[in-house]
Amino acid sequence: MSVRHGLRRLLISTAAVLSLAACSSTPAEESGVQQDQTEAKEAVQILAPQGAPALAVAGAENNDEVTITYSNGQDILISELSKKDSEYDLIAAPINLGIKCWNEAGTYELAGVLTWGNLYVVSSDENWNEPGKTLAAFGEGAVPGMVFNNLYPEAECEVVYYPSVAEASQTIQAKKADAALLAQPAAFGAISSSKDSENPLAIQTDLQDVWQAEHGSEEKGYPQAALFVKKGSEEKAEPVINEIQSFLESADDNTVEQAIEKAGVDNLGIPSAQAAIKTWLQQNIHFKSAKDSQTDIETFLELFNMELPADMIFSK
Repeated sequence: MSVRHGLRRLLISTAAVLSLAACSSTPAEESGVQQDQTEAKEAVQILAPQGAPALAVAGAENNDEVTITYSNGQDILISELSKKDSEYDLIAAPINLGIKCWNEAGTYELAGVLTWGNLYVVSSDENWNEPGKTLAAFGEGAVPGMVFNNLYPEAECEVVYYPSVAEASQTIQAKKADAALLAQPAAFGAISSSKDSENPLAIQTDLQDVWQAEHGSEEKGYPQAALFVKKGSEEKAEPVINEIQSFLESADDNTVEQAIEKAGVDNLGIPSAQAAIKTWLQQNIHFKSAKDSQTDIETFLELFNMELPADMIFSK
């Protein structure tokens, strides 16, 4: 073989290698762009008040692309629901509060209902609603008091309101009242503390049952806390809404305990993981879309002389 022919073959081989390298670099570069886009994906931000609403969204803690902020009190809920530029994609809040803020700001659409009431009358006496007896209650002017007054507009017992559910619970435990209107899991705590007493406390009335019997609601109870989605965040928030719904549909002792452990008892604002687990069914936590809950929502809003804006309903 001549030097000329050998050199020619070497040049052809070199050109072929360079050509192949050039072709193979295009997908790698495209893959690099895709990775950058994935890394730039924004986390879904959720805001939820402590208690049952916090438990309702805690299942999303397993998603690394979700950040949940748990709040104590309603001030931050009102502030964020009223903003046009809130950082939160999803907010769990009392349904009447979310609708009030929608009427003022038009920022957060109603995705669905999360909690359906958790109010119970606790007493050692099944005949608690009689003249001469006292009921310790909480939530005067708020949902607990308004629901009770709607169901018992002419209560025969004397109703004494306290600033918080904790104080109402302490009153019945100290035997300074004959009965107490309590929310779960506070009712569980009061009952547990009296189990060794001569007259142990027990749940005498489930207000969710009474509501359904009185109003003919489709669901047992009333739509108390709801999930609101920020306009413009629907696309990235929808998979998380689906995750929350799936978690609640399949929740059992193990999955609830794992979610509580990951979120933290103090963050959730609950007395203990066991209290939340044992009262899970009585907390009436399950997701139902706003579209499918419309009739029950409209009935509940009559308590507040409010209407459900048709353009507020987010339909997945």
